[in-house]
Amino acid sequence: MALNRRAFLSVSALALATTACSAMGGGANTAQPAKREGPLSDADFDKLVADAKKEGKLTFYCVPGEETMRAWVKPFESQYGITVEIYRTTVSDVYRRFTEETTAGKHLADVVSMSVPSYIEECVDNGWAVQYRTRSYDDLDPKLITAEAGLPMYSVITSIAWNEKEVSPQLQKRLQTGDYQALLDDELKGRVGIVSPTAGGTQLGTHMAIVNDDKLGWPFLEKLAANGAATFESAVPFVANDLSAGEYAVGIGVPDAVAIPRIYDGAPVRIAYPEPAPASMHQFFVSANAPHRAAARLFLEWGTSLKAQDALAGESGGLVGHTEWEDRRPINKKSWYQPPAKGIDVAWQDGLSQDESDKFIEEWLKRLG
Repeated sequence: MALNRRAFLSVSALALATTACSAMGGGANTAQPAKREGPLSDADFDKLVADAKKEGKLTFYCVPGEETMRAWVKPFESQYGITVEIYRTTVSDVYRRFTEETTAGKHLADVVSMSVPSYIEECVDNGWAVQYRTRSYDDLDPKLITAEAGLPMYSVITSIAWNEKEVSPQLQKRLQTGDYQALLDDELKGRVGIVSPTAGGTQLGTHMAIVNDDKLGWPFLEKLAANGAATFESAVPFVANDLSAGEYAVGIGVPDAVAIPRIYDGAPVRIAYPEPAPASMHQFFVSANAPHRAAARLFLEWGTSLKAQDALAGESGGLVGHTEWEDRRPINKKSWYQPPAKGIDVAWQDGLSQDESDKFIEEWLKRLG
């Protein structure tokens, strides 16, 4: 699948334009400080519930797989009688759509999820996101919160994923150790899928780690491409359709939380974590211009509770950010599964600017897109 370089560049240009507009104080959008709210008292929470029920619905822009999200939000819908309308796409497209709509004064999203911290930081800087402290805020891992607004949903940790019916036992042993060099084996010519760094934070971290590895670097990725590897804009359809069906034998830049639900469904897929195994968090925030302001805030209250976080870990297969959560995921019962050595490793994102991310992605697209 060819990557849409024009689409990426339009996102980059949009980011520059909105930043410039905010700095000058002109245009349809004038940056205002992010609103700080919460935590609510018992009385205020009861009023929030009542108001949210009156609103009756909310719109959720999200990056995680739609099937996973629909299954996760069902208890919220049943408990409160509030319909959650889901719009799911890649993180670049979520960012683009939310930014374009907000700057145009067309406010449709109530809650937004992203997995790139710099995108969330920009939304906070422009006053588009509410720094909302839920009643469970202090129970969330602070390193998994972005700009006091993006609250943790679940982690997506990079993995090498393969179809066990399509890879020889000898090569699987190498893949099980997280050995990227195994993908250059003649057995895998034309059978490797590469998920692009435009897909999300995890893929960006994956490709940056490969390029920064003295034993891999750009030459490794270019050799993969020369061996017939195909590029994909999203891991979700790649794993669900191409990898699970055996159209491709191996994939890189595949988040564990994309592969694990397919494994639960019986797909002949296995995963292993390279070292390092960069992670990102799907995080969600309340839009400062949410049409259904009470329902949006109630959704974050529910979504950051221990019960909802545990359910999300079960549905997604990913690790969650609630500090009282215990890992009882079924994947741990698989004899071949080894958890990532460093858990949720988001340290690679520290100090990484949007400009640096954009420059890396543009270079990647020039070489491989």
